[in-house]
Amino acid sequence: MMANTNIPGMALSELLSGFALQNPVPSIQINDIVSNSARVTANSVFVALPGIKSNGIDYAIDAVKAGAVAVIYDASDDYSLQRIPLLRKQVETHWIGVDQLERANGHIVSRFFGDPGQAMTIIGITGTDGKSSVTHLVTQALTRIGKLCASIGTLGHGIGNSLTPDSLTTPDAVSLQSRLHQFQLQRCEYVVMEVSSHALQQYRVNGCDFDIAVLTNLGRDHLDYHGDQGSYAAAKARLFHDFQLSGRVVNVDDSFGQQISESVEQKSLLRYSVESEGECEAEIRLIASELTASGQNIQASTPLGEVTAVTALLGHFNVENTLACIATLVALGLDHDQLELAVKDLKPIPGRMEKFAGKPAGAAAVIDFAHTEQALRACLGACREHTSGLLWCVFGCGGDRDQGKRSGMGRAVEELADRVIVTDDNPRNESPEKIVSEILAGMKRPGQACVVHNRQAAIEYALSQAAADDLVVIAGKGHEQEQIVGNERRPFSDRHVVSRILQVSHD
Repeated sequence: MMANTNIPGMALSELLSGFALQNPVPSIQINDIVSNSARVTANSVFVALPGIKSNGIDYAIDAVKAGAVAVIYDASDDYSLQRIPLLRKQVETHWIGVDQLERANGHIVSRFFGDPGQAMTIIGITGTDGKSSVTHLVTQALTRIGKLCASIGTLGHGIGNSLTPDSLTTPDAVSLQSRLHQFQLQRCEYVVMEVSSHALQQYRVNGCDFDIAVLTNLGRDHLDYHGDQGSYAAAKARLFHDFQLSGRVVNVDDSFGQQISESVEQKSLLRYSVESEGECEAEIRLIASELTASGQNIQASTPLGEVTAVTALLGHFNVENTLACIATLVALGLDHDQLELAVKDLKPIPGRMEKFAGKPAGAAAVIDFAHTEQALRACLGACREHTSGLLWCVFGCGGDRDQGKRSGMGRAVEELADRVIVTDDNPRNESPEKIVSEILAGMKRPGQACVVHNRQAAIEYALSQAAADDLVVIAGKGHEQEQIVGNERRPFSDRHVVSRILQVSHD
């Protein structure tokens, strides 16, 4: 994707005005801003960001050769400072040092694109589980009442249901601001975006003018990156403290959510809770939820009065997600009539507790993205309510990710499912056998679990063995369209496999 689509360009001195600079800035015209040397075009400025596995300064010469007229480097990064004297001798260009470049980058990029976030209402949704679902529900609800609403997240980016896949939940600053700019050109009123802990830790969303921040919950995840739970929580908290927000929507049934609610400006706070028993100070509270043939109806108390959401959603956690959606709509200033209409027909997103009807003599299936212990417990607990027979679970764990959660996921599935099939998820560069052994280590009776490494074969086996009144849960990959083995991305979809076996269609 070209970053400078429909951008007239600007003077480099104007772009960097007001930032902490280590060098004079020339008044040269730039037509693009990039942080990936492979995307450099003529008259670009290349932003050499320090990274975890590599440093952008090592690609500066490639960028200049490709047409970059200036390189912005991190004047606070020791490695970059060591490299600059040699690079100056190797290639002639404008070298501009910016203090704390990682923090400044989002603001610089936003300025280049005309600060698009200021023209729209931006809703940032963070949490361990539920980000994608709440993003989908809020987008769906706003679209239903005639608002032009875009979204950015795990499912991709786009307007309404027309989404282009992305590799990251929250993209890099250049891609993010470029997409916001395109949404602005298309006259979007709202943008709902998932905000990952990685993006917050790396300041990718700096420069986004968030209006509303939403917290779903905080469980264990991404400790391979953050190191410990405290650092993970601190990254999430940035969304609520580092931006000028008009509204903060928080799940106060979650202990971390309770901490956030006590640490922020109270007049901007909207709390939601499914705990209807006892004293509850939350502004949005569950009154009742009723199971229906297609999902559940969810009645809630709000500052606008009672509202009933009619949904095709399964599971108690989707009650929480629906309350998060309702609370967000209230924070946005909808009136009661708009709110009632917005939540009248909420549907699940592909690969999120998505149910596929079985053949007359076969089991039904549910596909879900659950890839943490907390999410697996919620998924399996919800599915238990919708089956009169045995509950099966086909799942695995991703490679090159938090290894510490694998045993807990194995323990959860053993406790909650009647039949367990452990398979490969996205093994990446780890040994599939090693991943499975770490999953089995959390089980009391690992010998009773069936191991089928080939994911398609595992799904086929489960659906061939399950009885008509059983339910087969296939967890971990959800909507994904590929499986990552080594460095290879192979086309693969749980939804396609299940649809073929059960001979049903899917969107």
